[in-house]
Amino acid sequence: MTSALTPTEADALLSAMITDPEARQDPPATFRRLHAELPAWDSALGMTVLAGYHDGLETLRSPKWGRAEDDMDLPESFGTAERGDRERIPSMLLMNPPDHTRVRSLVARAFTPRMVERLRPQIEAILDPLLDCLATERECDLMTTLAVPFPVAVISALLGVPPEKGADPSFVQQIRHLTSFIDSGASAEDIAAAQLAAVEVAGYFTELVEVKRADPDDAMLSALIEVEEAGDRLSHEELIINSILMYAAGFETTSNLIGNGMWALLRNPDQLELLRSDRSLMPAAIWEMLRFDSPVQINMRFSLEPVEFLGRTVERGHSAMVLQGAGNHDPAVYDDPDRFDVGRFAAEGVPQPLSFGWGAHHCLGAHLARAEGEILFTRLLDRFGSIELVGEPPRYRAHATLRGLESLHVRLAE
Repeated sequence: MTSALTPTEADALLSAMITDPEARQDPPATFRRLHAELPAWDSALGMTVLAGYHDGLETLRSPKWGRAEDDMDLPESFGTAERGDRERIPSMLLMNPPDHTRVRSLVARAFTPRMVERLRPQIEAILDPLLDCLATERECDLMTTLAVPFPVAVISALLGVPPEKGADPSFVQQIRHLTSFIDSGASAEDIAAAQLAAVEVAGYFTELVEVKRADPDDAMLSALIEVEEAGDRLSHEELIINSILMYAAGFETTSNLIGNGMWALLRNPDQLELLRSDRSLMPAAIWEMLRFDSPVQINMRFSLEPVEFLGRTVERGHSAMVLQGAGNHDPAVYDDPDRFDVGRFAAEGVPQPLSFGWGAHHCLGAHLARAEGEILFTRLLDRFGSIELVGEPPRYRAHATLRGLESLHVRLAE
């Protein structure tokens, strides 16, 4: 009988999952061992790591935990975003209440379930021409032809970014570079590229704000400019930074949901056929895609006051790494967690996955992302009677926090 993992051994597994391209291809193998032997531990990296669902849920939703404050003494191992100056970078992602509540309340109105429902016809109108292009190609990389351009076009329309800008691959790549700021495994080269991209993207959005200020439309950016001009507690810097945040978050995680979800269906043809035969399962299937291969794998939290935590009291500034992907595979919460089951969430009482986070920082665009997923997979299966993998199995991108495919080559037939 083998002994349980030690914290040092668990740190090695975590490090491999973050930095090793091969370990990144199959994180459930690591999740299984952590759940069985050491679901929580104090890491030598200066934080407590949480692999279990309930520990992660409680930490994410508790108001006693939040983002790092500027006066907290964080270890050098923490990423650029966590060590950022919240006054210089007034992003919702880095704020705690009351500032977070103030800024979020001004942008949240565009992402309510009612508003998302009103957007459905517009979302469908964006999707259909992309599916028409797929019908002419037959074989394609689903990531570059659909999974990325679809949510990019949706968030562009919602914010008021011109369609031609959203269709510019170099602009999309600049936005994707910015995600290195939240990547636990980002290299110095990644951060340097992100810093260059940040200057370019901020410059573009500053110019766009001036255009919208002179000639407003009915898109969200113009509405936020009106809020700023009315003196309703939104500064110019907050407007620029959070517009960029909404744009990046508005497509990056959704494109990964689409790619990861399609790959899960292709690996489980019985579930693909079940979904084809019973479209009422589509909302549940989207939840299962989010659980099974979460677009967001890691989330950091910091205690904002002394708090009871794992049977002890920790002081303000204690850090916790929530492994959302691991929590979504917790066998204490989900039966047979490594099985992809499109009907899992059709049952009553199945806990929602940790993928969108919880609490004050619950993903603002969760309703929009799920709606985009439901619309895309419904219309994709309606349009194409056969979808099959071409070539070698796809590989995941070199990003520890955001999980998505490099490419997904498929053959389509109507």
